[in-house]
Amino acid sequence: MVELNADRIVPRRRALLLAGVGLGSLGLAACGGGNKAAEQESSSSSSASETPQDSGSASPSVSGEASNTPDPSFSKGYSGGEKAPEGKYVMADYRGPAQNVRVPARPDESYKVNSLEGLKKSVFAWVEWSNYGIQTGDFDVARQFVSNEFTEEIERYDYYTKLYQEGGWIIDGIDVFEFHGDDPVMKDDGTYLWEFYLKWIKQIEVQGNGQWDVQENDRHDDDTFYLHIRHTDTGWKILGLSPLTGQKDTSQEKE
Repeated sequence: MVELNADRIVPRRRALLLAGVGLGSLGLAACGGGNKAAEQESSSSSSASETPQDSGSASPSVSGEASNTPDPSFSKGYSGGEKAPEGKYVMADYRGPAQNVRVPARPDESYKVNSLEGLKKSVFAWVEWSNYGIQTGDFDVARQFVSNEFTEEIERYDYYTKLYQEGGWIIDGIDVFEFHGDDPVMKDDGTYLWEFYLKWIKQIEVQGNGQWDVQENDRHDDDTFYLHIRHTDTGWKILGLSPLTGQKDTSQEKE
């Protein structure tokens, strides 16, 4: 059994721009349709460590550029250049947010069952509803799966919700987890750990005043983590993330 120090669980910083969900070869498509970032090939080589590193090493390195000058001529329009027909998904771009984003299945009581099936259903639902929020600003359902201990995830949702409320939106940024192993591992305290690899390319935040910020993943030796999950009286809750050590930088292999 893998033993980790729960006191050193690290939160996902806002810069940790995850990118849909996969379990082995099983993929859950980005809400609403295909996403180019989620289609990118990714590879990793890592060895698990029983002791998490400091929080600074738990977030992928990011690089990017930003426009900090408001554009008085900027106006929010339609992604793709025009209003999409009902039911046709259009990804977000610099012209406007995603259109006709598919609404994931709403969780029912079976998601709350204290079983591996209930755990998996909850984790997958969390990612799908988080993806939905990234594209719409609505994180109400995603929040149901996040523990109050995971404060920076909650703050991330608050930040993105405000971004959309103020006329902004997000381009790319769809979450992609590639889980390692069919089942998570349970610790003595009842917390489950599930190893996963993050696939993410970039995320662009467009502000309502025309300012924008680009963050990109330029290295891949810090993209493998443990997801910490625990069952509570109200169902399964995501507690946080902790990094694996001994990861291999594959950035050069991807060029």
